[in-house]
Amino acid sequence: MFANEIGFTIRNHAPLNVKKWKEVKPEDRTSLIKRITTKYDIDMSLPWVKRYVNKSFGTVFANFRYKLKKHFEQFSTKEEALENKHKDVKTEDEWAFLCTYFSSEDFQIVSEKNSINRSHLKYHHKAGSKSFMSHQEQIAAQSGEMLGAIERFEMEYKSIKKGWDLGAKELWDQMVKMRTETTLPDGTQTMNDDEICAKVLGVKSGYIKGCGFGPRPPPSSTSRSSLDEMSEKNKELEDKLEETQDTIKAQQEKIDAQNVLIQELQEQGKKFEQFMATFMNQQASS
Repeated sequence: MFANEIGFTIRNHAPLNVKKWKEVKPEDRTSLIKRITTKYDIDMSLPWVKRYVNKSFGTVFANFRYKLKKHFEQFSTKEEALENKHKDVKTEDEWAFLCTYFSSEDFQIVSEKNSINRSHLKYHHKAGSKSFMSHQEQIAAQSGEMLGAIERFEMEYKSIKKGWDLGAKELWDQMVKMRTETTLPDGTQTMNDDEICAKVLGVKSGYIKGCGFGPRPPPSSTSRSSLDEMSEKNKELEDKLEETQDTIKAQQEKIDAQNVLIQELQEQGKKFEQFMATFMNQQASS
C-alpha cells in the first residue's frame, strides 16, 4: 500500500518539466514527501527511512518517465506526438517539454547508453512488479519463518514454470558450493549466507547486488553514503545542542543581571529605611 501510494503521488503530483529526478527542486520534493507523511506514520528523520523514500521516489519517477517515452516513440514525428498527449500528463506545457527532451540529441545519447547497459545484465529476476521484500514477507507469513539469503535468491530468480535464468543459476551454484565449503563437520558456518551473497554477487551502493533494497552486506562493508548520513545527522544534533546551550547561557546572563538589580534595590531600600528612622528620631527629639 505504501509503495502504491508513492507511485500515485509521483504520477499525479511530481513535476515533469525536468530531465531527471535529481533536478526536481527541493521544495517540490518536500511537498511530495508531505503528501506521504500525512497518510502514513513514518519518521523521515531516520536515515534509512529517508533513504528508502527518496530511492523509491526516484525509481518510480524514472519508470514513469520511461512509460511516457514509450508513448512518445509510438509517433513518427515530434509534431505528431505533441498532438497526442499521454493521458497521465496533466498539462500541455509539460508534454511539450517531454517531447522536446525525448527528441533531443542529448537524450538520444543517454538512451543509447542505457540500452547498452541493460543488455549487459547477466541475469533477470522472476519477481514481477512486486518488491523482493514483499515476496519474502509473503512467504514468511505462509511458512512462519524468513528464508536465508541464498534461498531468497533462488526464490527471486527461479520461475516455477520456466525454471532458472541461466546467469542466476550459475551464481546460485557458486553460493551453494561456497556454503558447503565453509561449513564445518559440526554444522558451524564460518561464513553466513549474507556474507556469501555479498562475496559472490558483489556490493553496490551499500546493498547486495540482485537482492533488492532489503538485504545489506555485513557490517564491515558499511557504505560511505550511510556513514555520511550518520555524520550529517550527528552534525545536526550537535548544532541543535550548541544552539540550545547558547540560549540557556543568554537566559542565565539575564537572570544574573536581574538578580544584581534586585540586590541593589534592596540595599537602597534598607538605606532609605535607615534614613527615615534617623529623621523620625530627630523630629521626636525636637
